[in-house]
Amino acid sequence: MRRRYRVIVLPAFEREVRRLRQRFPRVYASLLQAVELLEADPFGREGRAKIRKLVDVPAGEGQFRLRLGDWRLRYDVVGDEVVLHSMRPRRESYR
Repeated sequence: MRRRYRVIVLPAFEREVRRLRQRFPRVYASLLQAVELLEADPFGREGRAKIRKLVDVPAGEGQFRLRLGDWRLRYDVVGDEVVLHSMRPRRESYR
């Protein structure tokens, strides 16, 4: 049986997603699919998602990123939890 990870949503992420849902419904739909993917494989070992571990980013600031078209989902993996930090357009994600 595969290990399942629990997804934790930070309050700041929740606010971003609320705005995203209203302005970009397609991106919101892809985010929901991405959350399901992260529950199963947050490290991208199966190669189904474009996941990278970011260099020189400390834990707690979104060490991993998942590419969703022109958007980037930043998150951390802590034990058996995936902590979602931000969902932003590519040009704003790394600032």
